[in-house]
Amino acid sequence: MVPQLLTLLRSRPRARSRALMVLSPNCPAVENLEERTLLTAAVTSAPTLAILNGNFTGSYSGQISVNNNGTVTKSAVASTAFSMAISNGAITFTTPVGNGTGTVTVGRAISGTVEAPYQSTTVPVTVTGNITNVNAVQTYASGKWTFSVNLGGGVTATGSGTWTASAPQILSNFDGNYAGTYQGTITTNTNGSISTTPVSPGTFMAAISNGVITTAFPSGSGLTAVSGSINVTGRVNSTATFVEDGVTITVTASGPTSRGLTGVNGTGNWSFKANLPGGVFVTGTGTYTLESILVLDGSYAGTAVGNVTENDNGTITNNPIPGSLLSNNTVDVTISNGTVTFSAPGVPATGTGTIDFDGNITGTATFTDNTVTVTITLAGTGMPTASGNVLNGTWTIPSTDVGGGVTISGSGTWSATPVTAV
Repeated sequence: MVPQLLTLLRSRPRARSRALMVLSPNCPAVENLEERTLLTAAVTSAPTLAILNGNFTGSYSGQISVNNNGTVTKSAVASTAFSMAISNGAITFTTPVGNGTGTVTVGRAISGTVEAPYQSTTVPVTVTGNITNVNAVQTYASGKWTFSVNLGGGVTATGSGTWTASAPQILSNFDGNYAGTYQGTITTNTNGSISTTPVSPGTFMAAISNGVITTAFPSGSGLTAVSGSINVTGRVNSTATFVEDGVTITVTASGPTSRGLTGVNGTGNWSFKANLPGGVFVTGTGTYTLESILVLDGSYAGTAVGNVTENDNGTITNNPIPGSLLSNNTVDVTISNGTVTFSAPGVPATGTGTIDFDGNITGTATFTDNTVTVTITLAGTGMPTASGNVLNGTWTIPSTDVGGGVTISGSGTWSATPVTAV
């Protein structure tokens, strides 16, 4: 995150003209970055699947009831150890009675099935639960298990109980995309004449993968990014360099980062000191913040369903979608750098919108009916899942006069999943 801080550090008087040139809106690299990072001013941490990763150990207990042709026998299931591993939303269960798989959503809901061999059959045990706590020490989960099976010969069995499990924090819990802010002050001592200049609040982007931090900042700024690091406790250490008056200056940043049920956030400090030619000594200090975000860039394909109502001079016709009015109900969605492009080729309708760092989508699309432009209002949410990102939303056509005493309106839902490259 440090390099993005430095863009304003170059604004001390003797370098001000060069810094202003670097930050000029006419610089395409800076302009493209700011279109995305300006959204971070009001960002709060977004939950990710990575924060739920872990190798869990726990126990389950409960009761089993067997009905053998009317004779019911109940037996307790004593506390029994088991384990489960979570990796980016995918769960594997390992128990003494059998193994299984499941998923956990970004909303922390757990669901899965353990296949328990019994005599000549397999009993599917349904497992449900939630991640209930996430902190710097551990991830904690709890839930229930149930099964009901007909074993044949007039014998049925049911079972139910509870389970708990926890996992220590691991390095991959911090994997993902981040947005942040920074501010501070620069002090310049020119042969005993001291001046202090504030570093106005700014924004930056970062990505963390397996403990390595990579930052994004405007190209052409003269800054050199040096990948930082984060350890398993969440401690960030990062450096970057820039050249001023022929001197390479190193900026260091460090601070804690922590997980919670709502995502990852961090705070820290940055600083540098340098002797420049001509008896100039310059120092800089400041703070930064860091918040996990959702970046869902990519191409998606899906469908829209719902109903369009036509009022033809008092005659009301409800047209289900898909149906005779619109048989091709496919939708295509592209997300890139905060911009969303919509297309419904069967209508045909096209439009654009935006997506924020929490995955909230808003936008509009239009089509022409009898030379009248009809607007479709679109809203939705994107979220990561164990099998890939998923978009879900709603569409609405407000009552629109298309001429000849005819009005149309409609509403429904849409969904899309990533397009698989061939």
